[in-house]
This record gives sequence, structure tokens and C-alpha cells, in this order.
Amino acid sequence: MKKYFKIGLDVDDILFSCNEYAVSLANETYGFEPPMTVEEIRSWGKTGKRTDLLLDYYRREDFVRNQPLLPGAAEFVKELSRRAEVFFITALPPKLMGIRAARLMEAFPMVPGENIIMGFRKELMNVDMLLDDGGHNISASSSAYPVLMRKPWNRHMTGCISVNNYEEFLTFLDILMEPAAYQWEEAAGSRVIALIGPSGSGKTEIMETLIQRGGAVRAKSYTTRTKKGGEEDGAYHFVTPAEFGRLEQGGEFFETTRYAGNSYGSMEKDVRTILDSGRDAVMAVDICGGIALKRAFGKQALLAFTEKPREELIASILDRDCPKEEKIKRILSLDTEFRNEEFCDVTVQSAEELLPQGT
Repeated sequence: MKKYFKIGLDVDDILFSCNEYAVSLANETYGFEPPMTVEEIRSWGKTGKRTDLLLDYYRREDFVRNQPLLPGAAEFVKELSRRAEVFFITALPPKLMGIRAARLMEAFPMVPGENIIMGFRKELMNVDMLLDDGGHNISASSSAYPVLMRKPWNRHMTGCISVNNYEEFLTFLDILMEPAAYQWEEAAGSRVIALIGPSGSGKTEIMETLIQRGGAVRAKSYTTRTKKGGEEDGAYHFVTPAEFGRLEQGGEFFETTRYAGNSYGSMEKDVRTILDSGRDAVMAVDICGGIALKRAFGKQALLAFTEKPREELIASILDRDCPKEEKIKRILSLDTEFRNEEFCDVTVQSAEELLPQGT
């Protein structure tokens, strides 16, 4: 692989536990009832809620010195270092920089000390990829491929390249550097057809045609969103946020994503049941779900980018029955979502392009 490929890694909540560690300390100090959880953290800075207390921890020397290493972080950085040049890009007050540098060099000796970059202006860092949990850093990044690590505090972000764990990030890196290893192959048998595209690009219509004319089966996702009027459990398994959380924590989902304030997740066993029957499985996912599918199903996963002119997409979004704020978010995310075409196997405008030959 190309070792000159440069990857920048954020540190807090990417390599060292930050918010979860701060929450545990706050619960121990203040005895909150009910206990504080990371799910309450929705943004950076003061919000007028009890989570504002966490900001004090981030400026303490003992906090930075004792932050736990996240499970798998050392192995992740070691594997990345085999494939590319790794840089740590971390933002914290000057008085804490020496402590942070010492912790990084101790935990990750495979990365040279001169590759530790400290500063709040991450958009100035010249790297090919950036992995960060801060939505503001992803939006402002000048890197070719800014990647968001999904966390409760960035669930409002839509359209951007995102991953749920280290394994998905490594898969995405492989797709970039060795695309042939993940390119869909017809000889692989039944397909997992993942429809990826902006809101209003026709994913639902294409899916319905593939089911009706091509014999594909919808791989139902689990979702916390509210049922629409008269909607049954045909397209989704509707669950409560608490039920979704239990399934997610139990490792039942191979991919999860958040959209418009709702959670969505898919189970690998559901998709494999369809494939074992000799039929194609079809589902609409974001690029994060597409990366997870490539990791789980390899060459059987066909990522199809659904294409429509921008004017039609905007008109479709404006006609939707959803809050004005949500429409604005979807329109603003279009440019980012268009970039996802680069990571898909094919680009389509209609279901006919995906139907089996002779159908």
C-alpha cells in the first residue's frame, strides 16, 4: 500500500475516552439521580444543562493524565501505521499539551513524536483523511476524506462519510486504496443491493420495482421513528429508543445510522437469510451503512448510487411533510452526499439498470 497516504486521528473519544470518562467522574462526584449518560451530550460548549459540568474536567491536568485508552485503540493505530502515515491531531489548552504528548508516545510508540500536532485549527491540517468525532471539525476539514466517528453528540450530522467503529474505518480505507478487493462481482451470487443517495433521489421507487419485478426482498431495518399514518411493519421493525439501545449494545446490528433524529439498524442474520434463499436483498442506507455492508458481505454487496438532478432533489425535499429545519439540513447536505458516488460500485437513475438480465 502507499505509505505516503496521510491519516489524521483526533484523540479525545477516538483513542482516549473523554466524554464517557468525564460522565463517570461527574456521577461519582455529584451523585446524580438518575445518573448522567453520554446520551445527554448533544453539542460542544455550554447548553444550560447539567452536562455543562463536564467542561471543567476537560481543562484539568489529572483528567488528561488519566484518560483511559479506548478498547482496541492500540491495535487500530498499529494496523493503520502499516498502511499509511499516521498523525495525531488534538486540540487542548497549551498547559496540557506536554501531558497529552507523553500519553500518546507511551500508548502508541509506533507513531513518531514529530507526528503529534496540537491546535484547535484542524481545518489547516494537510492530511488525506481525518477521523474525528466533532461534527464542526468534519464540516470545516480541508482533507480529501473527512470521516466522522458516530457518537451521540454528532447524530444530527447527515450526508457525511461516517463510521461506527475502527473496523469500518479500516474497510473504508481499503475501499479507497484497494478498490478491487471490495468491488462487487456478479459471480459472487445473490446480491445485497444497497441504494445510496440524497433524500428524494428515488431510492424507495427503485427498491419497490426491484421487489415487484426482480424478485428481490427488502431487508427490513429496525427504527425508532414514529409510524406514519396507516403504516405497518412492512418496511421497518418499529421499536422504542430503549429497545433499539438494548439491541445495539448487545451487538445485534451490523450497521446503524441516525437520520433526522431517528435511529436505524440492520441485522446481518436477516440479510443472510434472504441471500441463502437465492434471492437478492435490497435496502436503502447511507454511506456509513454501505461501508458496513462491504465489511460484512464483501463482493456480494453492490453499492448503487441513485442519481437525480439537483433541482429535482430540492423540489422533492421542499414537498416533503417534515419540519422546515429538517428540509434545510437535507438541502445543505446535498453537496456532501453527491461525493458518496465515488465510493459506490455503480450509478443508476432507474431500477431497470439493476434488474437481473432478461427481467
